[in-house]
Amino acid sequence: MMEERPLRILLVGDYLDDARLGSAKVSHKLREELSSLGHHCDALFSDALGAVPRGRQVRQLVAPVLAARAIARAMGSVSYDVVDAASAEGLWLGIQKRAGRFRNTAFVCRSNGLEHLNYARMLDDARMGLTTKPFTRRIWYPASRLSQVALAARVADRLLLLNEMDRQYALEHNWHPPGRIDVVSHGVSDRFLQNAPTDEGRGAGMLFCGAWDHVKGIAYLVDAWVRLARRGAGVPLTILGPGVPAERVLAAFPEHVRPHVTVIDRVPEDRVIEEYRRHDALIFPSTYEGFGLVVLEAMSQGLPVIATPVGCAAHLVVPGVTGLVVRPRDGSGLADAVMTLASDHAGRQRLGANGRAAVAGMTWRKTAEQTVDTYVRALAQKS
Repeated sequence: MMEERPLRILLVGDYLDDARLGSAKVSHKLREELSSLGHHCDALFSDALGAVPRGRQVRQLVAPVLAARAIARAMGSVSYDVVDAASAEGLWLGIQKRAGRFRNTAFVCRSNGLEHLNYARMLDDARMGLTTKPFTRRIWYPASRLSQVALAARVADRLLLLNEMDRQYALEHNWHPPGRIDVVSHGVSDRFLQNAPTDEGRGAGMLFCGAWDHVKGIAYLVDAWVRLARRGAGVPLTILGPGVPAERVLAAFPEHVRPHVTVIDRVPEDRVIEEYRRHDALIFPSTYEGFGLVVLEAMSQGLPVIATPVGCAAHLVVPGVTGLVVRPRDGSGLADAVMTLASDHAGRQRLGANGRAAVAGMTWRKTAEQTVDTYVRALAQKS
């Protein structure tokens, strides 16, 4: 289902305008593809919402108000058909629509990962002793942020999610009926699918690609490499794009493990592709993900994946077919999986080839087309 006339679309999210990073990268890729499909697409990031307040807790509380003001300013110049706002940032737009304003604009609430499920992950981290979660924080965050996220989802014309787990949560909590929730996967750029990778340049060991944060399972990554060292297996590990100084990453590993660890700062997309093609497997030990774009990107490059069943990995990584699956928070299981692939060259080739074939049709163009279908349904629903 595609709309015949071009749409005027506004993407909104309170995150930094950096095309290399998660949610912002999605906005940049969508805007590029939506424009190439003939639609008019603008985007508002944190700088457009306002530089202050900067404190995270206060910022989360007022972000919907900041976003509403930025959306109103943008609507003064362009009469948008669709506002696609992430998380709680569309809350006041949805409330205003219920009150009769912006009648000709559809509001799609986008989740790049449900904050409610990520919050449950944070509580698990606290129980595991990885972080602290004071009692005041356990009250403030659900009351100030999670309640706004849930309300924004409910007042939207449609809800757009990234995975089936998030969809089930939304259904169980009565955010929307099934017919008003869409699950649309991310994609990869055309350059990821050009020039099929070969096995000749590999041999650099294992690759971890992502922020150095507990949501990415870094404690279990470190634990796995400590276990590997105890077994006398010095498996090389590259940490790509941690978003923190290399010294902080290396300090997480015992001194005797550090010689096996290399840290590379955030790099352009072409260099990321090179790293996918240089390494032997992607390590993805996340404890929660909205999607996990690095899994899709790695598989597109014929790189087998060792992953926990979260985000897109839950359906893309088929055990023994496109990769290996380990339980979340299991450093021992992760070490075993690394040992299995590190010693099986033919197995890595087979898993990598199967993975590349499995994701061959998952492009940003397809994501954009499916997203437009969501917009069209939202506009029809609004009418």
